Amino acid sequence: MKKTTMLISSLLISVLLLSACNLPFGYTITSTNVEGTPNATLTALFDTSHNIPATITPPLIATSTAFLPTLEPATATPEPTQTLEPATQTPVVIVVTATTAPTSAPAARGNAQLYANYLSTAPVQDGTYADWVDKTNKYTMPYFAWGQANWVNHADLEGAFAVAWDNTNLYIGFKITDDIYNQPYAGGDIYNGDAVEVLLDTDLLGDFYTTKLTSDDYQLGLSAGSKDGSISSGAYLWYPSNVAGKRSQVTVTKTFESDNVYRIEAAIPWSMYGITPYAGMRLGFAVNVDDNDNVTSYKKMTMLSSASGLLVQNPTTWGELVLVK
Repeated sequence: MKKTTMLISSLLISVLLLSACNLPFGYTITSTNVEGTPNATLTALFDTSHNIPATITPPLIATSTAFLPTLEPATATPEPTQTLEPATQTPVVIVVTATTAPTSAPAARGNAQLYANYLSTAPVQDGTYADWVDKTNKYTMPYFAWGQANWVNHADLEGAFAVAWDNTNLYIGFKITDDIYNQPYAGGDIYNGDAVEVLLDTDLLGDFYTTKLTSDDYQLGLSAGSKDGSISSGAYLWYPSNVAGKRSQVTVTKTFESDNVYRIEAAIPWSMYGITPYAGMRLGFAVNVDDNDNVTSYKKMTMLSSASGLLVQNPTTWGELVLVK
């Protein structure tokens, strides 16, 4: 009887031990092979085939639409209202901040990208830019940088320009409508009279978000001189300030087309900027026209610009120039 009781007890203990290997809620203890391969859970964790497919369209970064007129308009309205073309789908817009901004190829500046075409033959510098104006894009300067209260109408001041390039020079041609042309100044004082300015950031991608002028930002003035020839046409570099001065290597030619229209053509050597140009190169860029009908007071000045909201000393308010070949 004792033996039978012991046998039954042993059987019960064995049953209890076997049942203890199954835990509640469906979890099962499984043995692991320390020297074997990772279990299925860890393998899935590092399995890249379960990642989001690369074909999913990324969100868009909002940029400005370039305006490419085909003619030099005579009636461009300063401070126009910009109208964006409706998109077929609503994009996901990322606000570019210090943490979200890409570092390799930043989004375009708030002002539109402008384009300069490559010229295989160096153009004649005669003040008209007639031999290359149809080989590139033409733009207007429709925005007030300052002095809107001094502006009367389109006959008072209006500007258009074209830009081109080759391996030696950056070429810029201006057509300015100005009812009273007055330039009694030379050298660094030309901004007090009627003149044009070229702003160029030679390291756009290197300091894309820098809001102060640095040594790679250039402010160059171009003057047609006086109508009677007593003051010659020429170029003056204001910034970088440590190398400011006249720039005789810049070829500046002019034509007084009529009493109220004059043209300036310039060939600016890339060597002055210390850069080697290439197709696809992006440069910070803006051009301005200064007009002072009363040269005794700089407060009467009007400045029109290619860039909306321009602040000369803040390169992030300039536009962009892309070299195309």
